[in-house]
Amino acid sequence: MTQFLSIHQKNPDKRQIKKVIEIIDGGGIILAPSETGFCYIGSASLESTHEKFLKLRPGHPKNKPFSLLCKDISQVSKIAYLSTQIFRLASRVWPGAYTLILPCSKNTPKIAAGPKRKTVGVRISSHPIVENIVREFDHPLLVTSVTDEEELIEQDYFNEDTKDDFWWTDVNKIWNQAAKNLINIAIDDGEQIPIKVSTIIDFSQEPPVLIRDGGIDLDLIGIFNTN
Repeated sequence: MTQFLSIHQKNPDKRQIKKVIEIIDGGGIILAPSETGFCYIGSASLESTHEKFLKLRPGHPKNKPFSLLCKDISQVSKIAYLSTQIFRLASRVWPGAYTLILPCSKNTPKIAAGPKRKTVGVRISSHPIVENIVREFDHPLLVTSVTDEEELIEQDYFNEDTKDDFWWTDVNKIWNQAAKNLINIAIDDGEQIPIKVSTIIDFSQEPPVLIRDGGIDLDLIGIFNTN
């Protein structure tokens, strides 16, 4: 049965954060706000997390891995290769709405890379609640947005003239639409969560490739011509 937790964004309650951590440790899935809208988070060390994510996101390609959520660059360096250049760039954009595609290392969780994949997508969140959760783990977490860019475009979400309050902006509406038995904790921070998409940059190639422009300052990275 899903527990609904109201957690203050600016001053998260430590007891509630601890409850969330215990759920994730036990293999549970949480629904949480982030800087790119609501997302599902679970343990990257359990294969069952991947299976649950696919049920929550039935449109997601089964052979496409989900991203990892790390607490800091030091943790990222333990599960992916970071050159000096990438480290410096990552230090400028993280934490924030940037997903970096990095070369896998021998420590990359298989659940995120897949047996034949050589790369892994990694994020470090700037959202206070997510930051507090991830900080308590020595290993990365698996993360996926409640909805993807294609679904948002299909629903005309990015059209400025569109004023509809879509279901994925509200934790209760998401819960009603999702497979309820798979969500153990749903977090509401009392804020209206704007839906955005992360900027995705593939650093496994040389030169790096901009996979998706999420509308977030590319000048921070300094490797793409934005003129």
